[in-house]
Amino acid sequence: MPVALVVTGTLIYGLTFLFTHQRGEPVNHTICWTAVNVGIPLLFLVNRFTRPKNSGALLDEPNDSFDGGYRSRQKVKVLFILWILFTGPRLLDWALSSIREIERLKQRDTHSSAAVLWTLLSSPKKVPFEQIQLELPWLEMDRVIPEVRQLEGVVYLPTAPAGLSLTEDLRKAIRSNQLI
Repeated sequence: MPVALVVTGTLIYGLTFLFTHQRGEPVNHTICWTAVNVGIPLLFLVNRFTRPKNSGALLDEPNDSFDGGYRSRQKVKVLFILWILFTGPRLLDWALSSIREIERLKQRDTHSSAAVLWTLLSSPKKVPFEQIQLELPWLEMDRVIPEVRQLEGVVYLPTAPAGLSLTEDLRKAIRSNQLI
């Protein structure tokens, strides 16, 4: 991220220099540095309130004409510059969201979740919540069941009596110890 911010600052500096420099006049570095010092925080602010769109979809329009091809090339140039500018803020967002996800995963009760998975694996059909509670009386159902339901391959079956089951793919993966 620091490298991305240096590249972004350099790009902002260069663009400001390009647009403000007059031939024959001395270079005004104050304007360029002000643009960098205002531009980088502004990029973080804009990034905070916008989400990146699929930039490839913006280029999917037909380019059969000369004018259409020219516009597409200009769009690619603008998108490339924007991609470079927003790399630092997006890397920071990604890092912060990864840290939050790690903290969320550290709070999971893996022992209880494993016990529920074992109970579900032991039954070839749906296991009602009441049966899970009977087999695992120490289990905090209100906390663990939502965690287990988030696992890919765990199926919530709401028909009475409501319960959980496992997909055949998850059963095979657990039995063969090929979970990733």
